[in-house]
Amino acid sequence: MQTTKPVPGAEIPLEGAVNFRELGGYPAAEGRRVRHGLLYRGGNLDALQSPADHAVLESWHLAEILDLRSEGEWQKHPDPMVPGAQYRRVCAMRMADGSEMDFSSTGIERLAAEKAAFEKAAGHPVHDYDWFSVLYRQMPFGNPAYHALFALLEQHRAPLLFHCTCGKDRTGIAAMLILLALGATRQTALQDYLLTNVYRREIIEASLRGKSPEERRLLLSVEGVDEAMGAGAIDEILVRYPSYEAYFREEYGLNAARLAALRNFYLE
Repeated sequence: MQTTKPVPGAEIPLEGAVNFRELGGYPAAEGRRVRHGLLYRGGNLDALQSPADHAVLESWHLAEILDLRSEGEWQKHPDPMVPGAQYRRVCAMRMADGSEMDFSSTGIERLAAEKAAFEKAAGHPVHDYDWFSVLYRQMPFGNPAYHALFALLEQHRAPLLFHCTCGKDRTGIAAMLILLALGATRQTALQDYLLTNVYRREIIEASLRGKSPEERRLLLSVEGVDEAMGAGAIDEILVRYPSYEAYFREEYGLNAARLAALRNFYLE
């Protein structure tokens, strides 16, 4: 009996968390599709406390978990051990000096200082939304976490789960980069990115109640994702490089042969 495959981007039902899904099924290069059961994305794993959630997590038979959070976030919400999975943590957002950008409660003060330094260099006050937009555009370049991610992809360390705190920003950019490397269109990559706003709708709507339009704009990007920010990150690639293929070649060493090998493994 043939098993029906889930719709691309479908949320994986869990008791303790939302916005967990996989990349399987998305259309990619040469009319092929991303193979199911290899590439998972999500948020904090310590939210998966119930036996049912643990059973789902173990059913993926993960070979690798890549945690894109800061050390401060990890210390407050450490990932549980998952049988058979190798765990590594590489923070995907960095300060100007290259140190980890910590979104835990203890890191907020340093984030404020980082923004103040940015405003000083700019010579004028900068809205948080605009500052984060700049940070997003920087994320695809020289990012140790995404270099670790693509190294794992080339090593076929799959099934692979990559995650951050809410599975939306650092994880969302990572998913778009993977899809683009596999030959998915910009539209498909953004479609996956924006599904966060579907699966976190209740959380987003609760945060927006009674807020002004300006506050709502920022809160949407805090609790959900902002299309302009996500698009800005991947569109910056085409500002700096003539094509996505050129970016993957120069940034990750994925020449034509290595990119084809990556696609052959992850596509069907």
